[in-house]
Order: sequence, then C-alpha cells, then structure tokens
Amino acid sequence: MSIEAILHGTPVWVWILLAYLLSRGFKAMKGGTAPLTKLAIVPVIFTGWGLLNLFKEPAAGWNTGLAWVLGAVFGIGIGVVLARRSGMTVDRALKTVTLPGSVVPLVLMLLTFVSKFWLGVELAVMHAGPDSMYVVLGGLVSGLVAGIFAGRFLMYCLAFRPVSAATMGERA
Repeated sequence: MSIEAILHGTPVWVWILLAYLLSRGFKAMKGGTAPLTKLAIVPVIFTGWGLLNLFKEPAAGWNTGLAWVLGAVFGIGIGVVLARRSGMTVDRALKTVTLPGSVVPLVLMLLTFVSKFWLGVELAVMHAGPDSMYVVLGGLVSGLVAGIFAGRFLMYCLAFRPVSAATMGERA
C-alpha cells in the first residue's frame, strides 16, 4: 500500500485529532495555568480512544484487553512519577494547576499518535486475526499512554487534598 493510499484512506477525524493533540502539546511546552477540569481533557481522550478501539476492533480478544489493563497500570505509575517531578503548583481557591513548560506531553501525544497510526495501518493491510501481535501491541500502547496521562491527572487531583496541620508545620 502506497503512502498516498494510506493518507487518503485515513478518516478526517484522525487528522482533526492530530491537529488538536499538536495544539495541546505545543501549548504544554509554554507552561501555564489551567483549571483542573481542562486538564482532564487529554486523559479522557486517550482513555476513551483506547477503550473504543478495544470494543470496536473485531480482532481484539481477552489478550488485548489484558494488555491494555497492564499497560494502563504501568502507565499510571509512570504518570505519577512524571507529575511529581514536573514542578507543578496548585491554587486551591481557584482550583487551578500551574505547570512549567515541558516537551513531555507533546512527545507522549506524538509517540502515541504515530504508534497507533502505524498499528492501524498494519491491521488494515494485514487483516490480522484475533489477538494478533499488532492488536495486542496496540492495546498495550493504548493502555500505557492512557495510564500515563491518567497518572499525571491523578497527581493533579491529589494535590488539591486539604493540607494537614502536620504538613504545614503547625502543632495540634
């Protein structure tokens, strides 16, 4: 299959998603402050995209689902570590998170897009059977990335927990 055929055969929504992911990634490189609700968008997109593929892909069986779950669990751990090291600050009154600029979100989104695009092309060309290597690998990658973004978001949410008196250095 030629590159031209692949590009013409790709649904328009895929290119719209790529444009959105690029805009979010470039914005993340600048850093800034955003409400917690806005920071939920990317984790929801990647989780929804992954789960949708699991349910709509006829070749996805239990091995693919298990790979997605294992990838998500591992990804949550990575996301937690990334968020802890990010230098984020929170404003509890305004319910906002301030993040310094980072290339990490852009790299994660592009790696995910490219890997899912490549796996999608391979599946379309090969007509893979149930739980083929490509299908299982796609589930693993999808779960891993969804987990990374979910783990980061989890840490943002946990940062809004009330600060205990002991943490603030006060004596009870």
